[in-house]
Amino acid sequence: MLLLEDLYLGDVRPSERSYKRNSQYGKALDEVVRAGDALTNTLTEKQKELFEDYMTAQREVNVLTDCETFIYSFRLAAKIMIDVLTEGQMREI
Repeated sequence: MLLLEDLYLGDVRPSERSYKRNSQYGKALDEVVRAGDALTNTLTEKQKELFEDYMTAQREVNVLTDCETFIYSFRLAAKIMIDVLTEGQMREI
């Protein structure tokens, strides 16, 4: 079970994924950065501070949401594997 060992040792980090710059995700991220830069260039210093506070809070929400989604998806995948391996004999887990 090398994958579990890698996960335990921190060599597998599901939250750290790479992406291709020309992918749909890369293009969307570029647009977020462009729009964010355009927005912050129009703000006063006080507004920039408020916006940064908002962005910090939003990042925290995103981390929590991503974690919950990962846990749910992992559990769902395990249930699917149990269902496949038991040919549907274990309905309630």
